[in-house]
Amino acid sequence: MKSGFVAVVGKPNAGKSSMVNNLVGFDVAIITPKPQTTRFNIKGIRTTETSQIIFIDTPGVHSPKNKLGEYMMKGVGLAVDNVDAIIYLVDGAKPVLDEANKRIMEQIVETKKKVLLVINKVDKIKKENILRIIEEYNKYIVSIGGKFEDIVPISVYKKDGLETLVKCIENALPEGDYIFEEDEITDVTERELVEEYIREKALKYLDEEIPHGLSIQVEKMKDRVTENDNLVYDIEANIICKKSSHKGIIIGKDGEMLKRIGTAARRDIEKMLDARVNLKLWVKVRKDWDDNDSYLQQFKNKIS
Repeated sequence: MKSGFVAVVGKPNAGKSSMVNNLVGFDVAIITPKPQTTRFNIKGIRTTETSQIIFIDTPGVHSPKNKLGEYMMKGVGLAVDNVDAIIYLVDGAKPVLDEANKRIMEQIVETKKKVLLVINKVDKIKKENILRIIEEYNKYIVSIGGKFEDIVPISVYKKDGLETLVKCIENALPEGDYIFEEDEITDVTERELVEEYIREKALKYLDEEIPHGLSIQVEKMKDRVTENDNLVYDIEANIICKKSSHKGIIIGKDGEMLKRIGTAARRDIEKMLDARVNLKLWVKVRKDWDDNDSYLQQFKNKIS
C-alpha cells in the first residue's frame, strides 16, 4: 500500500487542473483557457486498493505583479517543500526551455524530492518532438544536479498515459496507510467550490482584461427542505471587481451578462450539491483588491 502527497507544478495553462480532475474523477479545480485560473493550492484525493495519492494542484508559476500573485507563488513554494513527490507538468505544444521553465526546475531540484517530468498534450505533437523535449529537459536538470525519477508523456484530452502515470507516481511514494477517509476527494469546502464555479463562468464569458481582477465572495449559503421534501440551497454571492468601468461590463445590457454567468454557474452548483439552487449575484467594486492585505487575508489563510 502506497500513500503520500504529490505537488503538481508548471507554467500557466500546462493542464495541471485538467490532469488532477481526471485522475481524481471529480472537478476539484476549475478549468479555463486563461492563465492563473488556479489561485490557491487545491487537494484532489485519488484512493484505490493499492494507493492513496493526494494531488496538490498549484497556481501556474509566473512573476507576481501584485500581492495576490505573491501569495500564489508562496503557496507553490510551500507545496513543493511539504510533499513526497513532485510532478513537473510541461505543455508539449509549447515546451520551449525558457527562463521560467529553468527556474521551475531549479526550485524543485533544491527540494531534493522525487520529480516526475510529465509532458502533456502529446496528441498535438510528433513523436520525434516528444523525444527532443525529453532530451532537452533531461539534459538541463542533470546539469543543475538533479534528475527525473520518471518521464511520462500523456494527453489529458485523449486520456492517454494516465494509468502509466499513476503507476509511476505509486513507485515514487512511500509505503503507508490511507491519510484521508476513502470517500474523501478534496479539501475544498462546498462554499469554496460555489465561489470557484461562479468565477469559472465569469472567466469564460468576460473580456480578457476583466477576469484577473475578479474575486467571488459567498455571503449566504443556506439549505432548506420544501413542502414536497425537495432540498433547496439559497445562495447569495458578490462578484468583486477592481474598477467601476468593469461593473457595467459584468452586469451587461439589461443585466444579460450577469444572468448568463449566474445561469451557467447554477447548473454546475446544482450538479455538485445534488439539489435545487436559488442563486443571486451582485457586482461590487473594491479598488485594487488584489493588492489589499486586508482583503487578501482569505488567500493567506489558504496557503498557511
